[in-house]
Amino acid sequence: MANYEDLKSRIDQGEVVILDGAIGTELQAMGVPMHPAAWCGPGSYTHPATVRQMHERYIRAGADIVTTNTFNTLRPALEASGYSELVREVNVRAVDAALEAIARAAVDRPISVAGSISCRTPVRDRRTGTLLGGTGYGYGASLSAPELRAYAEEQANILAESGVDFFLIENLWADNESRAIAAEAAKATGLPVWVAFTASIAPDGHAVRMSFGDERHYSGGLGMPLWEESWRPVDDNKSLAEGVNEIASVGPDVLGVFHSRIDETTAALQVVLDEWSGPVVVYPDAGREDYLATWQDSTVSNEESVEELTREAAAWVDMGAQVIGTCCGFGHDYTRALRGALPARTSSPRKVA
Repeated sequence: MANYEDLKSRIDQGEVVILDGAIGTELQAMGVPMHPAAWCGPGSYTHPATVRQMHERYIRAGADIVTTNTFNTLRPALEASGYSELVREVNVRAVDAALEAIARAAVDRPISVAGSISCRTPVRDRRTGTLLGGTGYGYGASLSAPELRAYAEEQANILAESGVDFFLIENLWADNESRAIAAEAAKATGLPVWVAFTASIAPDGHAVRMSFGDERHYSGGLGMPLWEESWRPVDDNKSLAEGVNEIASVGPDVLGVFHSRIDETTAALQVVLDEWSGPVVVYPDAGREDYLATWQDSTVSNEESVEELTREAAAWVDMGAQVIGTCCGFGHDYTRALRGALPARTSSPRKVA
């Protein structure tokens, strides 16, 4: 495992750093079943050897950073999946898998461990208090701010105690309040914090906002009322520039763009570069439609080829991004291609003002 100061020094000196790729869809492709409420999270408990092997694949493909399989292991997601008594165990096992992979891969370069935190939570039934529905609905807005803060603090403390080097806050959509809550909980542990934003192009074709676009809604797909009037308010049209400036006030170490399509990532990256002086991380997703399926359909290919991704990634480095990886749908073969295609360093490293 690498000390975070070593990673920071590499970034400060202008090295281009490779973040790993998809976690959930890579595990899905390796045969780990996705849970309808907690997605890939329970895999660290039910399939720990496969999770470890997944990390090893990324390390051997050239990743400098591996991300823990904890994107969806907040207590409410695990509670809805039947793992309410195993919140600590699931999160600890996720970190252990990453640490064991680093030891087994035995590469001659430092590897850092990023502890992923998000708020991809199911919806709580206001009548009974039980958690309903599949992952992908709620995104934290169905929980009060104090409740979400308590869950984020619980997870952050477990991950810090287990040995992550820094935190990667991966909250989705435009709920910037939940993003700030998670970042603050992570910062309270004393470890460095990276924060990423999802983004899409607004209907006017110009503005970049923190959402997935009009075709994806909180209420779709459940077949039951969600009582959205009781949720925390979320401005789905808030601009990415506004969101970046709000989170910058929390004091992150790195900001970036994730889980967005390649063309939207490029537009969003420019916004982040304009609004933030520090280092930037970029890791797009492949836009697949089977993320939440129990098993991945291996006959369905990504829309973007390895060549298309590496070509765009090289442009992102030219623009000023210094940490490059991938997200859902882009596996270790894309990581290997990025490692071979991107320059070793940039001439103008960015630092937090």
